[in-house]
Amino acid sequence: MKARARTASRGSGALRVLGAASLAALLGAVGVLHVWSRTRVTDAGYDLARLETEHRRLASERDRLRIEVATLRAPGRLEQFARARLGMAPPAPVAVVAGVGGGKGWVAGVGGGASRRAGPAEPVVLARSAAGRGRGAP
Repeated sequence: MKARARTASRGSGALRVLGAASLAALLGAVGVLHVWSRTRVTDAGYDLARLETEHRRLASERDRLRIEVATLRAPGRLEQFARARLGMAPPAPVAVVAGVGGGKGWVAGVGGGASRRAGPAEPVVLARSAAGRGRGAP
């Protein structure tokens, strides 16, 4: 009987050690999983802060560019550019006559009709002045 008791106590001792080792391994795995998940959350927080900073920078640049576009599209700025860089000037008052006929707008210059029809983004010009005829204009 004593032999059986010793064998049983040895078996239950091995089961206790195995159970304790399994519990320790399970707790270790849970601890490693917890640390891994916390580092992932921390990394995501850093990424979020970086992206928020980039978003603020890009929004500021967008606002700056909108102001720049509005400045460049201002009529006074366009007129200054046309006069200084393109050498343009308003036509003489008697050189262009504008009107509306039949529901359509038209512009006629001194000296006759146009030879082609204007596109959708082009002004309708029915004649060129004598000064503009030799410059290769259509």
